[in-house]
Amino acid sequence: MCFLLPSYEGKSVLELGAGIGRFTGKLAQKAGQLVAVDFIESVIKKNESINGHYKNVKFMCSDVTSPDLTFSEGSVDLIFSNWLLMYLSDNEVENLAKRTVKWLKIETTKEFVAKLDLKPGQKVLDVGCGIGGGDFYMAENFGVEVVGIDLSINMILFALERATGLKCTVKFEVADCTKKTYPDNTFDVIYSRDTILYIQDKPALFRSFLKWLKPGSPSPEFVEYIKQRGYDLHDVEAYGQMLRDAGFDDVIAEDRTDQFNQVLQRELNAVEKGKDEFIQDFSEEDYNDMVGGWKAKLIRSSSGEQRWGLFIAKKN
Repeated sequence: MCFLLPSYEGKSVLELGAGIGRFTGKLAQKAGQLVAVDFIESVIKKNESINGHYKNVKFMCSDVTSPDLTFSEGSVDLIFSNWLLMYLSDNEVENLAKRTVKWLKIETTKEFVAKLDLKPGQKVLDVGCGIGGGDFYMAENFGVEVVGIDLSINMILFALERATGLKCTVKFEVADCTKKTYPDNTFDVIYSRDTILYIQDKPALFRSFLKWLKPGSPSPEFVEYIKQRGYDLHDVEAYGQMLRDAGFDDVIAEDRTDQFNQVLQRELNAVEKGKDEFIQDFSEEDYNDMVGGWKAKLIRSSSGEQRWGLFIAKKN
């Protein structure tokens, strides 16, 4: 059974319904910390007599259905149980799930979501959202609007209940991603975990994804800005390649957007601090134009639409 689990080496594991320790010892061999729980005192003591030599294991006598069994939010990497849920009523299973989901960490979700480069106001589709943990995280931490779909009615009902009273913009729907349709260019990002492996016709699903996604072109505001200024802009790598194509050697092309933003922010702070003096020397209209332009430039560069580069090239 343990070989079916995701990697838990060095991680914090909670074993519910541990019994006399059929799996406790195997879990302890890889886990960083393990808490083994069972509601029968004689049974958990037997487990401890067998596996107590593992110094990373804590043995607890407690009823999993009791609200007295609590762990800190985000303190557990993996929760394992074998044969426990079959002895619980539907309501007990539901209540246990509501409690345990809060105990679990979301480190993997954080890692994956960090790669999405989410921006406030974007719209995200989560295919196979489950109980919505990743969706709440994205909405609460990045200010995005999330639509979560899943085939499981129970999962969606649980997600909807979790969403009650929250201010984040998350919507859930029972839907089959192979049959569901959305208008073209609806979403900025499509996110999915542990779902696509079940889809037989993956190429068809990916074609749907392509239609539903908005193109990654510049915003209308940036397009107008480029047109107004008469700019011909390219990314940092493209500029570097142009220099190489022209015959230059030892070309260095570095993205210095972060450095530029820091300098621009310092200058902006200085101008805002001396607002009255600036207006006295020039005008309020000049002040508003300058500050507004700098703030807009910061927004464009922070969002990734406008980048700033350092280029060095030699003629050998």
